[in-house]
Amino acid sequence: MTSDALAPIYFLAAGLLVLAGATKILRPDATAQALLDAGLLGTLGAARTVGVVEVVVGAWACCAPTAGGAVALGALYVLFAGYLGFLLVARPDAGSCGCAGSTPIPPSRLHLALNLAAAAAGFAYATTSAPSVATWTASLGWAAVPVVFGLVVAGWLAAVAVTAAPAAFRAWTPDEHPPHERAAHDHALHGHDHGTTDRELAEAGIARGHASLWPNTKPEDV
Repeated sequence: MTSDALAPIYFLAAGLLVLAGATKILRPDATAQALLDAGLLGTLGAARTVGVVEVVVGAWACCAPTAGGAVALGALYVLFAGYLGFLLVARPDAGSCGCAGSTPIPPSRLHLALNLAAAAAGFAYATTSAPSVATWTASLGWAAVPVVFGLVVAGWLAAVAVTAAPAAFRAWTPDEHPPHERAAHDHALHGHDHGTTDRELAEAGIARGHASLWPNTKPEDV
């Protein structure tokens, strides 16, 4: 695959990495909490360190992909994919992976797949002529305007997908039992409870017409 075909995906992955890193540096609390919940070093310093690494690797990938930046980008996304895989297995109910700073992103297979796709783009881009972001943008001429706009929209859609999709999926929990079976179960359960309560009261010597226990029962009903 040529660098022209890979460049949009590659620079989108690099740009999202820089943005995510900057968010962690400015607001490290949520990332620190996510790391702590995962059993890792969950300090503000650790969260900011992750953010600095992301910014450095993302900028390196954009400015000097042929000098190892593309490989570093792919390797970092592989590391993130491994982290997400760990959460999916060991912490499937985690509220957030901490990947986007203060914005909660529950771990999901979709997020894992996107990380693997970004890693593949990084490694594949390293095998091409791999122009920098400035060289690639300049080669587009006036077409750079719609292309860059499209990348911004694509990045926003990716962020929305990994943020909203897992929460929506978790909120949708189909009932395993048909309505008539559920109604029969509820009726049997409530009937059993009522009968058991009456027997227990009778054994205790308390009549059903006791005013304190059955305020709506008329004496003639007893």
